[in-house]
Amino acid sequence: MKPEKQNLIRDLLNDQGQEARRQATLLAGSRLLRHKRWRRLARRSLLTMCLLASLTLAIYTVVPRKQVVLTTAPRPSIRVHYLSDDELLALFPDTPVGLATVGSKKRLIFPRPGDEARFVTRL
Repeated sequence: MKPEKQNLIRDLLNDQGQEARRQATLLAGSRLLRHKRWRRLARRSLLTMCLLASLTLAIYTVVPRKQVVLTTAPRPSIRVHYLSDDELLALFPDTPVGLATVGSKKRLIFPRPGDEARFVTRL
């Protein structure tokens, strides 16, 4: 074969083979760059998380925490004074009132209709 034909065949075959190799190289390069980018992002994220964790731990150990102690205040001693029957009736001067025992309870009886509403309040 003449060298011209050989150069032509080689150029034709090299163009096709060269394109395939170029595509393979570009694909491998893009994979490598993606992997490097992912690794860089993972490293930055891990560094940020470690920094935040150490900062949180430092703040948690340095800053004193308030201790909440729940105590109940002592209740004032309440003294109850029970009124006798005479003391109870003395609370209503110039008003007719009676004291009646019903079962085990004692009740005040007001003969005038408006006196009970005036003196007794219900809770």
